[in-house]
Amino acid sequence: MYAPVSRDLILLEKVNISWGPLEGYLPPSIGNLTRLRILDLFRNSLTGRISFTLGNLRDLQVLDISDNDLSSTLSSSKSSFLSSLENCRFLSYLSFARNPLISGYLPASIGNQSSSLRHFDASSCNISGRIPGDIGKWNLVEYVDFSGNQFSGTIPDRVCVRKNNLRYLSLHENQLEGILPLSLINCSELQVLNVANNNLSDTFPHWLGLLPKLLVLVLRSNKFHGSIQDSLTNFSFSKLQMVDLSHNDFTGLLPTEFFQNLKSLKEEANYGYADYQYSVNLTTKGVEREFKIKELRPIFSCIDLSDNGFHGEIPKVVGELRSLHALNLSHNSLTGPIPPSFGNLAALESLDLSFNKLSGRIPSQLTNLTFLEVLRFSNNNFVGPIPHGKQFDTFDSYSYQENLGLCGFPLSKECSNDERSEPEQDEEDNGNGIAFIWKVAMMGYGCGMVLGISMAYIVFTTGRPWWLVRMIERDLRNKVSS
Repeated sequence: MYAPVSRDLILLEKVNISWGPLEGYLPPSIGNLTRLRILDLFRNSLTGRISFTLGNLRDLQVLDISDNDLSSTLSSSKSSFLSSLENCRFLSYLSFARNPLISGYLPASIGNQSSSLRHFDASSCNISGRIPGDIGKWNLVEYVDFSGNQFSGTIPDRVCVRKNNLRYLSLHENQLEGILPLSLINCSELQVLNVANNNLSDTFPHWLGLLPKLLVLVLRSNKFHGSIQDSLTNFSFSKLQMVDLSHNDFTGLLPTEFFQNLKSLKEEANYGYADYQYSVNLTTKGVEREFKIKELRPIFSCIDLSDNGFHGEIPKVVGELRSLHALNLSHNSLTGPIPPSFGNLAALESLDLSFNKLSGRIPSQLTNLTFLEVLRFSNNNFVGPIPHGKQFDTFDSYSYQENLGLCGFPLSKECSNDERSEPEQDEEDNGNGIAFIWKVAMMGYGCGMVLGISMAYIVFTTGRPWWLVRMIERDLRNKVSS
């Protein structure tokens, strides 16, 4: 038997013992604390069944019993505490996440939970069945996390049947199938959408670009397919700062327009401070990590398009994303050189271009990336000497293995004199020195054949003395104007 609840305890309005040493059962007599507004038992060692007497706490606003060993069969009318919580009409925060002994399926009546509900976290339990469409009735809800369960079927189209306040929707690590519902367009406040590690089969959802506040888009490890390029639409994704499309079946060229529209990554944003935080798990620097997201922006920005079927060259506009922290384009079929514009990625900490068909020299401009911690260029067709200086002196041979044409530290292969002296390609003419000489010769034809040929010869033999070119161009302009 449980000890009776004293009169003094009955008058309690707040119980906050999170991160505490509590053990044993959560007694049914807790339902006698009828004035309780906050019950926070997060991360203790509580066991046993969750009592339906919680429904007696009619003034309850916050209930957090996550990170315990509590059990419940949600689909059983005799032991389902969720149904009893319909009596708690002021409930705004409900979390029973990371209790693996909570099983069954969510009752269809869950849409009647509370007209005040803003936060619902049922992640990392053992819930199965379909996601009830009636969760779309939660008009005020901002945070919904169903990740790490056994949900099956499709994502209900009624999740956002009308405009609401939903900001965070995480459905990752389930068994969901089908496509993303178009009704997500109605979630105009949505900032985070995570559907990773499911069985979704769809084309790239360009229409999500209509969401004006979307910060995080994670489609990792599904069956998304086809090209990302779409000439029929012009959706901006202007606020997007975390995008993970890895481990899918996307094909085609890397979308230049998509990178051009990532305006929030082109300049360091100046957002105000916000206490309200989300989190998202992403794989970067070779390990899966949890990243915190402020209400207005992620603390960490990344683009992961790895393990797909992309081909063609890397667009130069990627080098304009100055606020980007991690870029992973590995395990594709990309060709051509690394754009020298990558030297402008001042905030970059991790760069993975491994397992592609990239070629040419590694641009010396990459030595400007002073925050670079992880570099993976292995299994490509790069040639020439490895750049030296700053962060590049800290990487070992693992970063460059299976590039037979590379030489210099940290590889054992030394560079020949010819390899050291070969000029790097210029971004403007892609290494075509002949094109440059032709421009000079044509300019000389208008103002003197001898002068033009002389310039071309000097440029060809000395490697473009720009001071001379600018001086002669200035003289030519003066002659023309006179």
